[in-house]
Amino acid sequence: MLTVKLKESLHKLIDRIDDEELLNAYLKIIEKGLSSSIDPIAGYTTKGEPITKSTLVKRVRSASARVKSGTFTDQEDLEKESENW
Repeated sequence: MLTVKLKESLHKLIDRIDDEELLNAYLKIIEKGLSSSIDPIAGYTTKGEPITKSTLVKRVRSASARVKSGTFTDQEDLEKESENW
């Protein structure tokens, strides 16, 4: 189906819905779909929370800047620190 026809079909269906809860559910689905296409999920944290592409890029740039400036913990220091955990 062409995009125009799909949109027309969706408009007609939405116009027939009177249930506010159902409309809110569809709204959330559509908003989530739009936001994920603009800034897609690139991965997940160790807690299972999504990380978007833009957030991941910011984190990588920040980590790269820290390494270039010498602001990081090397392997030896990390091993010493982990002995106290």
